[in-house]
Order: sequence, then structure tokens, then C-alpha cells
Amino acid sequence: MKIEIRNSCRDFNSYRAARVKSLFNPERGDTFQLDAEIPGPDDDWQIGVVVGPSGTGKSSIGRSIGGGITDLYHGWPDDAPIVDAIAPDGDFNEVTGALAAVGLGDVPAWLRPFKALSNGQQFRAGLARCLCDPPDILVVDEFTSVIDRQIAKIGALAFAKAWRRTNGKKAVLLSCHYDILDWLEPDWVFDTSTGQIIKKARAAALINAQESSWKLGRSIPVTGISLSRITI
Repeated sequence: MKIEIRNSCRDFNSYRAARVKSLFNPERGDTFQLDAEIPGPDDDWQIGVVVGPSGTGKSSIGRSIGGGITDLYHGWPDDAPIVDAIAPDGDFNEVTGALAAVGLGDVPAWLRPFKALSNGQQFRAGLARCLCDPPDILVVDEFTSVIDRQIAKIGALAFAKAWRRTNGKKAVLLSCHYDILDWLEPDWVFDTSTGQIIKKARAAALINAQESSWKLGRSIPVTGISLSRITI
């Protein structure tokens, strides 16, 4: 699937804008272009990642996939704890399993409404809701950006395992963090900083040749210490 990003805004000529142009001689700030070739919805994959520094087009790509970026923060009731708000007609064990799978192991947080959670907890609650009611194509922006890096890695591992049990549903995760790639083991990665896509089948050769800054497969063992995240 080819995606062509053509973003533009007004070319401002205010005093400060003109002075910035004079002092720093930047490239034009009123246009942004990016071409990306990624697997399409009919191809055989489940998890893809668009990774790269901020401002390199990840969100623009995400808005062009499926129904666009999934809003993890919309539609939560203010008068119910998240353990009731997620899949209210579903199985209790499925809900608690999803919460644990996304790294939200703080059990007291399950008893609070969504609005009472921290930013990181809200993000993970949103992911848990998606695991219980997965869309055909899930697009998550700023994946793991609002949680600490150790939880991000363990959470990425658990989320990937849980998502691969969703009967062929697809997830595209947008992130500026390369440290989660080892743990997600995605089927493909598009790097906006290089414009290149790396697919799982090519990973071993790329790793051996040291041609890539990331690899598929964890380099840190998952121990009991790493998984001790349930708080009661």
C-alpha cells in the first residue's frame, strides 16, 4: 500500500518568521512531503510499526491507514470503574487479563473511573479496551510514549502476544521509541527517518550484517523480577 503525505500550511511572513528565515536559513516550513510503501490490509501480517523521530510523518501515515488513528481516550463513562467500563457485557477474566496484558497491573486503578487515572494508566486502559473489542485495523499513536521505558518493553511484549490472539486483526503502532521493537517482534517496521521498510523475513540477515539499528527478538531475558508488576 502506497501512502503519499502532502501537508501544507500558510507561509508566514511576520517579523519573527522572517527573522528566523534570515538567521537560520531553514528549509521551507509550510510544506511536508513523505512517501511510504507499507503492507496493505489484505496482506498477511498482524503487527506493524511506524517508527522515527518526532515530526517525521508518523501520525500523518497513521491517519491514512484504515479508519485513522484510534482514539483511546474517547467514550469512557465518568460513573463507572474501568473494570466495568471495558467490555461491560464480556467475560470478567478477559477484562482483567487484558488489563494485565497491557501492563496495567495496579489493581486499585481498576476500581477507578477513567478520568481518575494518570496519563500512562489511561493509555494502557485504552489498549486493554481494544484488546477486548478489537477493530479490524487498530492504529495507535504515541505507542508507549507516556509510560516508563521498562514497563514499555514488558507491556509491548505482553500486548503483542495478546494481539496475535485476535484472529487476524491488524495493529499499526506509531512510536518514536526504538527500544520496543525487540519486544514487539512486529511483522514489519517502516522507519520514517530513512524511508525504509524492514519485514520480519529479512530481519535475521539484517541483524547478522549489522545493517539495522533494531532487531527482532528480545536481548533481555524476561524474569520474575521483570514481570512483578501486579499491585494489590
